[in-house]
Amino acid sequence: MRASGVPVVLGGDFSLQLFGAPTLTVGQFKVGAASGLAVPHLLDAQGVSMTWDWRSVWRWVAGTTLRLERLHARTLDAHLARLPDGRASWALGPPGTAADAGGQPTPQRGTPQVDTLSVDAGRIQVDDAVLDTQVQIEVLGTEGTAASAGVTATAVGRFQALPLALRAHAARALPLLQSGSEGVAPTLVPLRVQGSVGAAQMLFDGQAAALFGARALHGQLHIKGPSLARVGQPLGVTLPDTPPFELKGQISHEAGRWQLHAQRATIGRSTLGGKFEYDSRPTQPRLTGHLTATKLFLADLGPAIGAPVRGGAAPNATSAPSGAAAPRRVLPQRRFDLPSLRAMDADVTAAIDELDFGSAALTPLRQLQTRVVLAAGVLRLDDLRAAVAGGQVTGSSRLDATTDPPSLAVRLQFTGVDVAGFVPGVRTKPGQRAGQPSAATLRRQRDAARQGRDTAVQAYLTGLLTAHVQATGVGRSTAQILGSLNGVASASLQGGTLSHLVTEVMGLDVAQSLGVLVRGDRPLPLRCAHIELTLKDGVATTRRAVIDSADSTVRLDGLINLRDETLALRATVRPKDVSPLSLRTPLLVTGTLADPRVGVEGGRLAGRVLAALGLAAIAGPAGLLPLLDIGAAGQAEPCVATAAAPR
Repeated sequence: MRASGVPVVLGGDFSLQLFGAPTLTVGQFKVGAASGLAVPHLLDAQGVSMTWDWRSVWRWVAGTTLRLERLHARTLDAHLARLPDGRASWALGPPGTAADAGGQPTPQRGTPQVDTLSVDAGRIQVDDAVLDTQVQIEVLGTEGTAASAGVTATAVGRFQALPLALRAHAARALPLLQSGSEGVAPTLVPLRVQGSVGAAQMLFDGQAAALFGARALHGQLHIKGPSLARVGQPLGVTLPDTPPFELKGQISHEAGRWQLHAQRATIGRSTLGGKFEYDSRPTQPRLTGHLTATKLFLADLGPAIGAPVRGGAAPNATSAPSGAAAPRRVLPQRRFDLPSLRAMDADVTAAIDELDFGSAALTPLRQLQTRVVLAAGVLRLDDLRAAVAGGQVTGSSRLDATTDPPSLAVRLQFTGVDVAGFVPGVRTKPGQRAGQPSAATLRRQRDAARQGRDTAVQAYLTGLLTAHVQATGVGRSTAQILGSLNGVASASLQGGTLSHLVTEVMGLDVAQSLGVLVRGDRPLPLRCAHIELTLKDGVATTRRAVIDSADSTVRLDGLINLRDETLALRATVRPKDVSPLSLRTPLLVTGTLADPRVGVEGGRLAGRVLAALGLAAIAGPAGLLPLLDIGAAGQAEPCVATAAAPR
């Protein structure tokens, strides 16, 4: 037929009624596909009966879409194919359509519109190169506006390299299969879809149209999968690797823009929500929105920075020679998914009520807020701020995935943070975390600890922490970046105390340690506590590190090697009072981050003990003089003195 531009075949038993309600009954009705596509036909129906209106036929001849009032087929076989250049089997029209007066080609007409369609058994083969989709759909039911109308379809195939298996029920099928026209609002029909796309299990209940073209939909969505990244694959959205993910909310799509209102989402043990928009129209797709979370466990986002999923094996374990155990590493070794950082842009604000580090050693952060910006392969955390233990944490970071290797710059600041509140492990009875004490409560506890030696120790270390870290690094994993850090770090305590027993034990003061055990441990007010580190090529070296109280001065020196995760630290205690029995010798912290070891400097300790034993054999009790420590009272404040002294 000239109007369609493709061959139309009528075969088998034939009857035609031209007056009243024009009706055609035919054994076979076959419509060819648009030229240039290697498919057998657009539509091949057996046992066909169709009814139309003559006015619709004249409009069709004039160039509009053909409209049929009713179409019934015993069997139906359709091939919907589209080439990468956009030519489609359903784009009907005469070949070489003439240009209009403006020099533009006459638009081709789409799939015929059918008011009521019933199919005893139908099959639709979809091969869409534009969407990289190949799906076979089995159809059964009656399409129309009646309450009893409905079409059930099962779809099996591939959607953008992902396996697809879905079962759908729609009031009408053709609006879902039509490609849609620019400037024309699609006809939305009720649709319920359940099944899987890739690793994601999904249920959609709402309205939709033109699923293989302009694609319009809105409704309730329930989706879950083994990872947030795997769930985002079908939508073409770049998301981080995570533990199992589940979401319930509302989703809509129109003209290339996805909108999602996540009423409730879980990642592992974390609970989140928010509103997001994903615009696929620009050359570089863009994600915007606002993320909220009542409680976020850091371990649930750990895989995004290379940490293993909770309960899983560590990724990219270091290989070891045959028969030898691989060294255990603490820092995440898995490489970043750098291509995904260049796949789209993003601008998302985040508000997290509680960020849990997943360890009793650290108190969760509260009221955390930040802005996540991903632009042209550069990922930034801007204006990060959170409350913890009466103080505040602020900072920012920048990961540039456009360089080779990627580079990271980070800044972190702690201001007025109560150490005993932030690090429950320094308390004598940490117990279980039952909420964070208020700033006023923490202040009363610090003041009580500084009142004097008659106050029992509640925490081995107290005080207000001020700390600053500023560093840069390069690498393709968290471990590589930390192993290349360059920068500075510092920390100081104000208005704090240190356990008397800890002070004496660090100095191996036997006599005073026994005395403290007998009369009870008491807090010693700190005169100062300060530490400064330099970071060079992943090695953190102490520039100055002093803890000074009325009883003793503790100096720390050494290094922490983040490249191989080894420790080489030494603590030296200098008393300010007299002790009759002191084995004072430096304490050593060696080993690795995964297996630290605490010991003493054996040469000095052995020398002191042997000298005491030798003199005791000659001079009796006077031989204990090598173990007598007369102290060094009256010295200047070591934090200031150390700062002024050359290294």
